[in-house]
This record gives sequence, structure tokens and C-alpha cells, in this order.
Amino acid sequence: MRELVVIFGLSGSGKSFLASILHEKCGYEWLRSDVIRKQLAGLKPEESAKADYGKGIYTKEITKKVYEEMVKRAKELIDRGKKVVLDATFIKRWQRELVLKNFKDPFFILAFAPEEVIKERLKSRKDVSDADWNIYLKQKEEFEAPEEIDYCVINTNKSKEELESRLKKLLGCQLK
Repeated sequence: MRELVVIFGLSGSGKSFLASILHEKCGYEWLRSDVIRKQLAGLKPEESAKADYGKGIYTKEITKKVYEEMVKRAKELIDRGKKVVLDATFIKRWQRELVLKNFKDPFFILAFAPEEVIKERLKSRKDVSDADWNIYLKQKEEFEAPEEIDYCVINTNKSKEELESRLKKLLGCQLK
């Protein structure tokens, strides 16, 4: 069983859905960048902070603070014997390297879905995330290939049961 799982990918790819399965079914503590970002900004998770890409609470400086805070919280939880799942885009190499520098043997999962599925998800989303299709397209442009890590890819365009089964096999957790 892995103590730290990092689920990364573009907005709408199904990261939070996978993280929710690990949280609900395998007992992982769920650290979500969208929630942490809003907490640091003094907002409630359900409050909209919609802004253009890289603006508002989504600047590079704030993003750096969010990832550092996520790592800090993960360390504290792991030190208390908990298992943690990090849920964020991790589209930049420095973000993934921050994890590598602070944890031994993190397990990375790239969440993926066909683009037409992502477009539909983002259109109908009622969630803590403020990302929309335009944000997704900008993320896709800026995504730095994860050459510095080993990772597995999960296509999230599957049933919850199929995804639970895949995660159970990958991580060796007993589903509740």
C-alpha cells in the first residue's frame, strides 16, 4: 500500500473522481489543490473565483504557495501514519519535482479522458474547481511532459466499478 498517491492531469480529466474513490474506499486523506487554493485566499470551497488563466487566485506565485502547502499538509498527515492522495494538475515539472524531493516512493497516476468527454464534464460541472474549457486548453498548451517520473495512466471514461477495480489492483488497497 502506497502512503502517497499523486493524481495529476488536465482539468476535467477525472482526477478528483479517482481521488474520491481512494478517499472513500481506501481510506486516503484527500488533499485537493482547488480547496487549498481557496482556503489560502480566504474563500469557501464552493465560492467561485473564476478568472482568466494565470489571473486572480491562479497566478504563478499563488500556485507555488498552493503546491508548497499541499506538500506540507501531506507530510504532516503521513507523519501521523495516514495515507494521502494529492489531487492537482501538476502540469509543470517543478510541481512534480517538489513531490519527489519531499517524499520517498510517491505513486503517480495520470488521469486521462477523451477530449469530447472532458468538454462535456467541464460544461456541466458543479464543483469546487473553477476550470472551464478555455482553462483546459491553456493547461494543455503549457503541460510539461512528465519525463522525470514513472507513472501509470488511467482512462477515467469508465464506470466507477471499473475504476475502483483498477485502483485496487494498482495500489493493493482493500475497498470498503
